[in-house]
Order: sequence, then C-alpha cells, then structure tokens
Amino acid sequence: MEGYLKTKFKFRNLFIVSCIPFLFILFSCSSIQSLYNRLSDEHYMSDDYRTVLKKWTRKGSIYKGLKTELVLSSVYKGDEFRKAYTNEYCKVYSLPPHQVNNMLHNQMQAADDYDDFLVVIDAGEEQWDDFSKRNSLWSVFLLRDGNLREKPLEVRKLKENRIFYESFFPFISPWSSVYSFRFKRPDSPGNSEALELVFTGLPGTIRLTWSQ
Repeated sequence: MEGYLKTKFKFRNLFIVSCIPFLFILFSCSSIQSLYNRLSDEHYMSDDYRTVLKKWTRKGSIYKGLKTELVLSSVYKGDEFRKAYTNEYCKVYSLPPHQVNNMLHNQMQAADDYDDFLVVIDAGEEQWDDFSKRNSLWSVFLLRDGNLREKPLEVRKLKENRIFYESFFPFISPWSSVYSFRFKRPDSPGNSEALELVFTGLPGTIRLTWSQ
C-alpha cells in the first residue's frame, strides 16, 4: 500500500509540473500584451505626449462573425503631434537646444509637404499583412474633405528599431506589423478640414477619420 501511494503521488506531482508550461502559455498572451502596454504607457511617456498621441490615434477592426480578423491603429502626424513627438524625443535623449530646433524644423517641413500616418496592423491571416507589396490585397487611399481621393506616395513596412517604435507608440505589440503611409499634400495653400484614410479589400473595409 505504501508503495502504491508513493507511486500515485509521484505521478500526480509529475502531472502538475508538466501542466505548468501549458497554463503559462494559455494565460500569457493577453496578460503579456496588457502588461507591456501598461509599462510602456505609465513609465516611459509624459502626460502631455500621451494626451496628444491619444488625440491623433484612430482604431478600426474587421470582424467575421464573432472573430476579429484584423485590427488597425493609425496615428496622423499633423503639426500638433509632430511638436509633441519632438519634445518627447528630445527629452528622452536629452538633446541640446540646437538639435531640438533642427528636429522641430525638419518635422514642420515634413508636415508642410506631406500627410504622414503611422499604421499598426494585427492580422488574423498572414497573407492579409501585405500593404507594402505591389500586388497587395488592399487598396489604400486618402480622402480630403470627402472628395479629393489620393493614393499613397510611399508605403514602407518598418522592420528595424522595434524597441524604439514600441516605446513611443505603446499600442504596438511584439506581434504587430508597423507601416508608414505618406501622401503628398496639395500645392494649394490651406489645410483640409477632414481627412479619411480608407483601407479596403477582400477581408473588408476600415475608414479612419481626422478633423483638423
């Protein structure tokens, strides 16, 4: 009887130990993401930058039944965001005044010439994450005030410096894809009152809007 009990407890303990990795995997995905975002947001971002980032960030999703097929978040890099980003970047890296002025000048020049968007993709299907490919499944365009339709001047998938982007944009997870979309601004003076960034394709359509 004693030998039987020892064998029973041995197998029970072995079963518990073997289950630990599976339980960790089961609960880690969602908890890692929430913890990652919380640490990035609370410890590495100033209140001013967090407020401006939230103001100029939009989010959309595509569903198939109860399943989320694609989640897309985008930041419009307008004047206000570029100024807040420059201040945050220069504070983090303790840049001297002349470098701060140079960076701000470059950011404002880019804002005059282009409408830039940082786009973060979490796709349920790997083949849907192909925005930078020539034969992409997606059509992406920008609507100005609801009528002037423009195709991107440039689409780049940002593969380098992931830690950098994840620090300044805490909704980026280790599993996200990050893109830069650039549109040429019209030559005529003045800003568009409303911008609508449209992603449409076989999986569905996402429309993100900003008012200036």
